[in-house]
Amino acid sequence: MTRPINVRDIRAFRPALVLEVVHRLEVQRRRVAGATSVALRARSAGESWRGPAAARASGRRGDVVVQLGDVAARLGVTASLLRGLAARMETSLDLLRRAERIAQNRGARTDADGLVHVPYRFPTGDATTDAHVGRLDALMVDEVGHCIAEAQRIAAETDADIHRRLLMGAVEAVAPTVTEHLAVLPPPPEGVGGRPDGAFANAAWWRGLTQVERRWAIANRPDWVGSRDGIPAWDRHQANLLLLARVRGQAQEELRRAGTIPQRTAVGTWEMAKSIEAIDAVLAKRDGVTRHLLLIDVTGPVVRSVTTVGDIDRAGHVTTYVGGLSTSPHSTLVGYDERMVRMRRLASGQARAAGDNSDVAIVLWMGYPAPQWRDGGIFRRSVMREDVARDWSDDLASFTNGIDASRDMPAHQTLWAHSYGSVLAGLALQHVMRIDDVALFGSPGTSLGSLAQAGLKPGSLNVLAAPTDPIAGVEWHGRDPRSIPGVATLAAVCSLKPGSTNELLKGSFLHSNYVDAAATAGHNLAVIAAGRPDLRVGLPTSCPALSLRRAAPDQR
Repeated sequence: MTRPINVRDIRAFRPALVLEVVHRLEVQRRRVAGATSVALRARSAGESWRGPAAARASGRRGDVVVQLGDVAARLGVTASLLRGLAARMETSLDLLRRAERIAQNRGARTDADGLVHVPYRFPTGDATTDAHVGRLDALMVDEVGHCIAEAQRIAAETDADIHRRLLMGAVEAVAPTVTEHLAVLPPPPEGVGGRPDGAFANAAWWRGLTQVERRWAIANRPDWVGSRDGIPAWDRHQANLLLLARVRGQAQEELRRAGTIPQRTAVGTWEMAKSIEAIDAVLAKRDGVTRHLLLIDVTGPVVRSVTTVGDIDRAGHVTTYVGGLSTSPHSTLVGYDERMVRMRRLASGQARAAGDNSDVAIVLWMGYPAPQWRDGGIFRRSVMREDVARDWSDDLASFTNGIDASRDMPAHQTLWAHSYGSVLAGLALQHVMRIDDVALFGSPGTSLGSLAQAGLKPGSLNVLAAPTDPIAGVEWHGRDPRSIPGVATLAAVCSLKPGSTNELLKGSFLHSNYVDAAATAGHNLAVIAAGRPDLRVGLPTSCPALSLRRAAPDQR
């Protein structure tokens, strides 16, 4: 029984040496091919020779041509297999390098057995800081572990496959058309959907594929790629465009059969068609903003989609927005896309004002089937219950983990969660989740009890509640997040714009006016997304606009 391949074995592998062997094999193959050409020319030159000796000589030359062709084919196939070996092992080495780099950034290391050694963290005396450090270590261990496991799997399968195919080529007839690929493309990891660490498994699988294999997967198995957190946004977008085309045809056919009137029996069909229309409309915009489709799923009670405003593969700041009741592509996607374009512009301006030229991107995460008005007040999908939020909190954690897992450099990540979305966000934050700053607004309560429970750094949990919002603070789903110790309670009323003496920012009214670039709440959300907490506007002692209105009767 052979010894399993370990990390030390992979580190000792040198793809460049294998490619040197490939080069020498190609040189020999060309020589043999040249000899074959000489033999064929000699055969042609001797066609005027007749008689028994000529026939025997011609037969021998024919045998030589066949044998030389066989040798050339075997050399070519061997070179192709070794070229594939070098490519596959390079991906394995890249995974190890990434694992080592991530571990070193946290002061940890990996050993030859693939184990991660985390240094002892001396307690700081602050529970929030200690919990945050522990959260970062847990994320690191998860990602490093998946990278190492995938590297070892690739190396073991490649070793076995190369051995088998080289042996087969030595004892069996070889055709010149034998493929150079190393066996069938390995399928993505199973059972990781919705798991917070599933994004790390997906990212390791994708990094373990060669460029040729990735292109094949997108074109032939888009279902393997489109919905998987941890895969770069551009790749997911290409796969999802293919999936969108499929469901578009399905929706049009079903709508034709059901009729275009959204009667009770055709609501699902009508909403699916309208959701696809909304996604198409957003992706078709030509306003200079990069947009990617990261998810399209029409199989549930509500169409799920994830779209971006900006390029999350390259942006230095990435914000994920989670909406609440009635959130769905068909009813809210186009409107929110327009708002997020303005919010992104505002956040980018705030970042640049601080000398930060990195881009800002915003994700419209409609990746859960949000409660709808039709779901009532007692059913499992009701906005009055936590069932939906609890069921999909893992998916939100997986998504944010996947953003950094798909990149070479991590982004500053912010989570904006509105209304019922804040219920889902509070549950997600209790998983091992990659996030830097959080803003909860219009929240009907949260299960969070402390910043330490969420693994957040001190000062990173922000709460906004408009005084006229009837939902904020009702505590239907736990405590009012404004009561969490250490939370930053920010203004959502009219206020002076920071740095200005006469420019007023609007107040937010009722429950749905927080994401507004001209409002105080919008300003606060934008500076959080831009990594500028120093520009946050806290609760004022009085509102200038209200003071002016109160003074008006006395002046008459």
